[in-house]
Amino acid sequence: MTVKEYIDKGLVGLLPLYGKEEAKSLLMMVLEHYARLPAHIYYTDPNRMLPSSCLSDIQKALGDLNRAKPVQYILGKTFFEGCTINVQEGVLIPRPETEELVRWAKSELKERPSKNLYILDACTGSGAIAITLAKAFPQAKVYGIDICEKALGIAKENNALNNTEAHFLKADMLQPPDLPALSWQPHTFDLIISNPPYIGESEKTSMHPNVLNYEPHRALFVPDHDLLLFYRALADWGALLLTDNGLLMVEINEKMSKELRSLLAHKGYSSVQVRKDLHEKPRMCYALKTFSRPQSKA
Repeated sequence: MTVKEYIDKGLVGLLPLYGKEEAKSLLMMVLEHYARLPAHIYYTDPNRMLPSSCLSDIQKALGDLNRAKPVQYILGKTFFEGCTINVQEGVLIPRPETEELVRWAKSELKERPSKNLYILDACTGSGAIAITLAKAFPQAKVYGIDICEKALGIAKENNALNNTEAHFLKADMLQPPDLPALSWQPHTFDLIISNPPYIGESEKTSMHPNVLNYEPHRALFVPDHDLLLFYRALADWGALLLTDNGLLMVEINEKMSKELRSLLAHKGYSSVQVRKDLHEKPRMCYALKTFSRPQSKA
């Protein structure tokens, strides 16, 4: 099979699911991973024969793509802010929008002394946010929490893969933090950052099958009547855990930015800002927590 034959065959199955350029991009990713050939070879040497040793893997990958399985699960990895992040079914795939949130957090944290930073990534999933921030601020104490044992296992693997020193712990965001079990002190963290579940259950009908049929619903969906469920919990965790002028930074449902502003103001946060992503949708929020009493580090 030549490179061109592979791409042409792949497009036949994928065009009902994706636009042409997206489908071609997915096929190129498979080509690079299994055949160790650069993506541009489709244009520079389309008649290059694919190595016979990779044909069975490529055929299996094509079958999985045709069933709308995300390419990240097929390859077992994705890339996030310069880090390689292993993923598998049952663990949410990190998104480019979340990278934008992380870049915003990095810019805010650069204004603070990195030696004493305490960072918490709530609903950490694959650990992508925690690991990226641990890499950017190696002297910081970075924690990631999740309720899913599988996700925590993957996060720990990614921590080792990227040679970072984040700490991953099991905790339920919808319950008050068990400080003794977590070995934390109140008013310790400089940043709580999160990409929590925020998609309403009713939106399932409009979602692409590569998300709906493969990614963990627990990490995506909340009841339609309570879209701010996790943000209330995050605000309460922040009230207990954030230090003076600590930051709460979250990815948000674009439809709920006004409601979230109101919630955070009601919970005592100030300087609430909503930022648009590259698609001009309000998808990120920043809030500042101030306290009237002295703070201490754990």
